[in-house]
Amino acid sequence: MSSPARTDSKMPRQVRAAQLLLFALAFAGLVVMLALSGGLTSYGMGNMIAPWLLVWVCALLALKYEGSARGGVRIATIVVMVFVVLPSFSKALGAAGPAEFVDAALRIVLGLPVIVLLFLPETTAWFDRAK
Repeated sequence: MSSPARTDSKMPRQVRAAQLLLFALAFAGLVVMLALSGGLTSYGMGNMIAPWLLVWVCALLALKYEGSARGGVRIATIVVMVFVVLPSFSKALGAAGPAEFVDAALRIVLGLPVIVLLFLPETTAWFDRAK
């Protein structure tokens, strides 16, 4: 016999949206890296890949959202995304060309909603749920 469905076992839309945004941002990072890596020096490549590494860490954290993730995963994602988004503002404002601007703007446009979504009460309740 199957047990009755619990209402708290289904991931809220806000958490799913944050998870999907993180996956989309990670994929966009791969595309940007492949598109812009042709004419860069090793220093330029390292400078470009640094914020994307943090995005990919957040995407890996997002893989845990459905499983046994607790509030620490949510807070870690928020903190790392803040370290991605805030420097991206200065990179976007000081961009030397359209490619640099798009690179930074992608992190801002897709990263800010993730931070907001992870602060919502429904999201907090999901990560604080009883196992």
